[in-house]
Amino acid sequence: MNNEKITNSKILIIDDDVNMMDILSVILKKYGHIVNTYTEPVSAIEELKNNKYDILIVNYLMTPVNGDRIVELVREFDKEIYIILMSMHKDLAPSIETMQSLDIQAYFEKSTQFDQLIMFIQTGIKYIEQLRKIKNMKLQLEQYLIDFAQILLNTVGAKDNYTEKHSIRVTRLSLYFANYLTLDKKDIETLNLAASFHDIGKIGIPDKILLKEDKLTDEEFDQIKFHPTLGANILRVSNIFKDVCPIIESHHERYDGKGYPNKLKGEEIPYLARLLTICDSFDAIVAKRPYKEAKTIEYALEEINRGKGSQFDKNLAEKFITMVNENKSEIEKILSNV
Repeated sequence: MNNEKITNSKILIIDDDVNMMDILSVILKKYGHIVNTYTEPVSAIEELKNNKYDILIVNYLMTPVNGDRIVELVREFDKEIYIILMSMHKDLAPSIETMQSLDIQAYFEKSTQFDQLIMFIQTGIKYIEQLRKIKNMKLQLEQYLIDFAQILLNTVGAKDNYTEKHSIRVTRLSLYFANYLTLDKKDIETLNLAASFHDIGKIGIPDKILLKEDKLTDEEFDQIKFHPTLGANILRVSNIFKDVCPIIESHHERYDGKGYPNKLKGEEIPYLARLLTICDSFDAIVAKRPYKEAKTIEYALEEINRGKGSQFDKNLAEKFITMVNENKSEIEKILSNV
């Protein structure tokens, strides 16, 4: 959102009184506003779903649907639009409770005097401008927090180049898989953050363990197993990571309940964590490490296949195998271009 001032607000009017609606439309257009009018609530609601409006003016008493019910339906999908409820009869004005519960900002009593309505609209414009400024500040703060998390991850990468490149590859694999599964935009954004920072907890693992080239002892591996919880705890301080933390904490859980740190089983493991686990494991298998040689894609797919229903969600594992086989050249690019 930007902070530009609104010069021409978009206003939608719903009223079964055509004459009054026409008068309002003419007056508001003279003030430079863009106005659309509807007598039929269903069509009006569809218009509001499909196009962004700044202000909604709706008649309180209409047939067959009253204005408060229209507002209730609108608030299900639009929490920001500034709403002015109007009525011809002062005695039938909506209650304060109705106004508050439906987040209606103003009430206008129909008359031949429109000064009050113009004032409400000017107030609404200022309200929308302030709301946009707040949203813009929130987005900036969220980006600062993401940038700070990236700094922490870069600190891990400065110590362990493998972890840095592994995180990049796993993120690309996860997003490719998510798009293959046609996940929605919100899930893809959440998965992007989770995959990018899934190993951020390794910042708390001692270098002698994190960088060890020989096989880890049981005690050392117990410390490694703490990194999903540590990573989630690092990010949990910010609300923008609230959907990401359970995925990070669960990316080493196993479908059979034998994983770590919480021994979650089956669908107790978040869906996106189950997806991330497969991509994480696949890259770990094909990557070269000081203590192991790189494996082929075919070998990695055999390992994924063997882990169906035990380490991995069977349905997701089968789809991942199909995806890789159908798009092998693209997967090879993801693995090599880091």
